[in-house]
Amino acid sequence: MAQTVDQEFARELKLVEGLKVYNKQLEDQLNAQTVAKREILVSIDKAKDLEPQVAPLLGKMLDALEKFVKADLPFQKEDRMASVFKLKDLMTNPEATTSSRFRSIMDIYTVEMEYGNNYEAYKAVQNVNGEDIEVDMLRIGRVALYFQTKDQKVSAMWDTANNGWKILPSDTNRNIRKAIKVAAKTTAPELLSLPLTAPEGV
Repeated sequence: MAQTVDQEFARELKLVEGLKVYNKQLEDQLNAQTVAKREILVSIDKAKDLEPQVAPLLGKMLDALEKFVKADLPFQKEDRMASVFKLKDLMTNPEATTSSRFRSIMDIYTVEMEYGNNYEAYKAVQNVNGEDIEVDMLRIGRVALYFQTKDQKVSAMWDTANNGWKILPSDTNRNIRKAIKVAAKTTAPELLSLPLTAPEGV
């Protein structure tokens, strides 16, 4: 059945109203995007203004990190200092952005914080009786640092007060070896008695 003029007009009118609603939605979206773009541009401008203030802060953070690593227990010292020197190069790289510099510093800070919450066993070279030999290292958080020779005859603990290694009595060798195995995840954890240095000022 053919539509009457009134029915055709009503259909077209309904279509026009639908297009108006659709156009209004698009207009609202465009306005919202325009506002968002304007806010982003303002944020970028503000970031540029803050950059001269951020650079000195990053420098202070890097200096504090370097001092901390140097004063800390001497575990993984070469690798940790290498990270600090890499950050220093990044700070002077003209192609590096402020955000990348900040992110890199925060990454190292995060790693350093984690050292206080875990333990590890690794190999290193230490001077024992005047000879540089490979030993097994044991770090327990930032509480204690030990090494033991491969033959398990010599064990030592880092003495923070005297800033040097302290050879331990031979009766500690067995527990040091067990603790190294636990840290290396080659044996099940167990309760062990290990020597500790007294906190400074105690």
